[in-house]
Amino acid sequence: MDPSRVFVKDVKRVVVKVGTAVVTRGDGRLAVGRLGALCEQLKELNTNGHEVILVTSGAVSAGRQRLRFRKMVNSSFAELQKPQSELDGKACAAVGQNGLMALYDTLFSQLDLTSAQLLVTDNDFRDPHFRSQLTETVNQLLDLKVVPVLNENDAVSTRKAPYEDSSGIFWDNDSLAALLALELKADLLILLSDVDGLYSGPPSDPRSKLISTYIKEKHQGEITFGDKSRVGRGGMTAKVKAAVYAAYAGIPVIIASGKATDNIIKVLNGQRVGTLFHKDAHLWISAKETGAREMAVAARECSRKLQALNSQERKKILLDIADALETNESLIKSENNIDVVAAELSGYDRSLVARLALKPGKISSLAKSIRVLADMEEPIGQILKRTEVADGLILEKTSCPLGVLLIVFESRPDALVQIASLAIRSGNGLLLKGGKEAKHSNAILHKVETFFFFSF
Repeated sequence: MDPSRVFVKDVKRVVVKVGTAVVTRGDGRLAVGRLGALCEQLKELNTNGHEVILVTSGAVSAGRQRLRFRKMVNSSFAELQKPQSELDGKACAAVGQNGLMALYDTLFSQLDLTSAQLLVTDNDFRDPHFRSQLTETVNQLLDLKVVPVLNENDAVSTRKAPYEDSSGIFWDNDSLAALLALELKADLLILLSDVDGLYSGPPSDPRSKLISTYIKEKHQGEITFGDKSRVGRGGMTAKVKAAVYAAYAGIPVIIASGKATDNIIKVLNGQRVGTLFHKDAHLWISAKETGAREMAVAARECSRKLQALNSQERKKILLDIADALETNESLIKSENNIDVVAAELSGYDRSLVARLALKPGKISSLAKSIRVLADMEEPIGQILKRTEVADGLILEKTSCPLGVLLIVFESRPDALVQIASLAIRSGNGLLLKGGKEAKHSNAILHKVETFFFFSF
């Protein structure tokens, strides 16, 4: 299970929204194979005890295909030679919704699952009594293991292009799904699209990278959106807007591809699929999205900065770290206690828990050892050996930093302090890989250690 997706273990109620580009094929007809795989996944979730709510698009596209065919067979050859006007979307929705729901009902019935149709408009949500009744109805359906299938009632909707809703209720099915997730108190919202998730640029651009976890402060100004899909209303821009809205309201959102046959199952298994939107994402270590090469290059640059400092400057960094450890002892112990409690609840061996815990007096002991290290003889530039090769030519062997150290250590938070202090004193860059059991302890200690280095 991916560390950023562990929250899925506690997910009970899931809202799944499937877009028009997933529901229909390239020719506009319903993608029966994809919808069959979707229903099979929802059946598996239902069997495993999850409460599943489906928000579907595709009625307009499916209806347009059927009405075009009907218009063609009822037109004379001469009429077909004339320019054809675009079919009204509301009429298409009225025809398409019937066929779309009939297909869902057939597919779910083959899986011994019952579905229910609920059509809504933005005006409905202005009525608090409607909201209450909708929640009550959906809860009753979920108690009966029925899958509610919701869609906007485009046939009678008063909204017109460009499909913006100044009242802020919802403007397309992505925002409808986000609104329903909040209204129905869902634990997770999954938005299925025709691409694998949110990219840093247009998905067709080979330079674009898939963003695993969206961090608003980091990605908001860096993303370039491409064209929206061939069908549908909003495209990726609308999905991101809806995802941010739901995520910052407390409901995690994942945008993933609906063309894969098992992505929903992978999401609920905690695998890194698509793009995650989470209100606490900005607190997570962004190094998860940084490759090993980038981290190594950054460590090398820091190594050069350390080597450029004189002995007294590196000594001052260590003394400041020692003081900071003692000043922040209560905070460090608090974070360490989180790791210890989590390890105990997970049933780890007592010996591992004992190594993980920072015992009373440990912080003071670490601070004392750092001060001793700071007062030691300068390790860089020491002449270890001198050899006279020829008259006037002397060969010297001088101590120097190795460059960048890569150290993997077990879940002992004190090891991080000791290793980092030695690296600072010796002028070496450092890449550390600590045990996941000490995640909170390592994070706070890393923050204390690096603060004083980057202040130089």
